[in-house]
Amino acid sequence: MSGHRAIIEVGPGEIRRLCCGPSMAADADADASEIRDAALHAIDDCVGLVEGRPVAVDALWSAALRSLDCATDGAGNGTVVVHPSWWSSSRVGVVTGAAKSMPGDVSVRPRSWLLSQASNADPEAMVVVEIAERVVAIVGAETVGVPRGVEQDLVAEEVATVIGEMSSGTTAVVLIDVPSTVAEASGLAAAIASEVRKSGQRAMEIDAARLSRLAASARTALPNRGESSQRESAASARGVRSPRPMLRGLAAAAVVFAAVAPVVIGAGGRGVAPPTTAPTTFLVEGRVALTVPAYWTAQRVLAGPGSARVQVTSPADPEAALHVTQSPVPPDETMGVTADRLQRAIGSEPDGVFVDFNPSGISAGRPAVTYREIRASHQVRWTVVVDGPVRISIGCQSRPGGEDKVRDVCEQAVRSAHTIR
Repeated sequence: MSGHRAIIEVGPGEIRRLCCGPSMAADADADASEIRDAALHAIDDCVGLVEGRPVAVDALWSAALRSLDCATDGAGNGTVVVHPSWWSSSRVGVVTGAAKSMPGDVSVRPRSWLLSQASNADPEAMVVVEIAERVVAIVGAETVGVPRGVEQDLVAEEVATVIGEMSSGTTAVVLIDVPSTVAEASGLAAAIASEVRKSGQRAMEIDAARLSRLAASARTALPNRGESSQRESAASARGVRSPRPMLRGLAAAAVVFAAVAPVVIGAGGRGVAPPTTAPTTFLVEGRVALTVPAYWTAQRVLAGPGSARVQVTSPADPEAALHVTQSPVPPDETMGVTADRLQRAIGSEPDGVFVDFNPSGISAGRPAVTYREIRASHQVRWTVVVDGPVRISIGCQSRPGGEDKVRDVCEQAVRSAHTIR
């Protein structure tokens, strides 16, 4: 195939056509716009809402992408769908599945592929910086996530430090994405560019208008970094890792990352080495973030015994799992008050279901309320901590006698669990 291919952007804040023939009429369709918004907001769920009606997310995404189909605009060379480079494999899987429903030749590539076309530098000498609402992703030899904290200058310093460590002084150009849909992205991009230039490196800021121009001239018919670069393929497979210990207690990233042997953030904001080098995922649910195994399956559980929760299950054993629940608490709530609340709730349950209640326990080095839940086919060891305005409960499930198989996973989750502020 030769010639230009249409490009559709999915995320970080919208689904839109970056370039596609002479007509952009589809973008003005209010119904299609609502479907695209619903698809993006529900990408981590099974069902989304359109006009109050539940719609399967796979169907939503297929409809969203088809609403931007360029076949009628004379762009007959196919379509490229670009997604944030830091998106989890599950999100990319949703997009890829939906892309298969589009007519013609469709490929799915990371956003860094398009951004990298702003420079003629050797791909090995490029670093792409993607700014999202709560994280800055640095895409180079690997992908590193830096949480966005309140102090913009501190985030910029941390990003520049990571780039320096990643490139070892060999980076020719740093390409900084400035998406119009992300709050304060322009100011943060400028701060990052300034910090990068202090170290003698080149920095190039790419705003929405420039991204559209890149899309219009993109070399989509040629081999690209998304397909031909072993480095990018490896980074995509690994996903995003957390950087070295965050400086000055930066808040955690509110995204789902894949990671390899990350440094995770404990309740005090200090980096803590994980107990295992198995691939992990930085899971975010509501206002809580924590580290879980990368290849375990996460799902929301709304029915059955216990509170609504996220369950993360081992692919090797359905009885090996983590459970995560959260509840808002008054800012001044102490562990003693939390223990009293839990003890009253547990007291209303049948005898023998909840045992070993300890109001002053220690779990993974953190003060916690601990207890054990006994079920027919498994047991769950619960750890409850309070981090600011949120009570976080982490349940470590295993078969009877199989506690050792989830011990490291459990400790890692408890150690890393914290509130996103």
